[in-house]
Amino acid sequence: MKISKNSKVLIILFTSDFYKYYYGLNLASTYKATNKNVTLFYAGYSINFLSKNWNDYDKKNINKKLKKKQMPDYLEILKLCSELEVNFVFCKTALEFVSLNEDDIIDSVNITSAPLYQIINEYKNEQTIFI
Repeated sequence: MKISKNSKVLIILFTSDFYKYYYGLNLASTYKATNKNVTLFYAGYSINFLSKNWNDYDKKNINKKLKKKQMPDYLEILKLCSELEVNFVFCKTALEFVSLNEDDIIDSVNITSAPLYQIINEYKNEQTIFI
């Protein structure tokens, strides 16, 4: 598939695995650095990583390992994505499913909600990655 320089990339984050989620953020920042319009769509359990208690969901202590290896930790890569103007969108149904509300979401990113059908419709002719 040939991708044009200004194409859009949708990364649907569904995983409950922190390491896979962290990789999704790295993917988003890398695509954005190559001038792609990137949207991270939080669905399913991945929305837990946006909660103020996100550390509770890092079951394998990946964030501590990243710091130990002097790699960007979770909050640093999240901030980088935000500074690069990656779009953050969450599924309201997923938020309700994991018993969170919008006040539980961390303040360090500008995130909006949208239904899945709206996101899929917007990106139907673009690249989509599912993690």
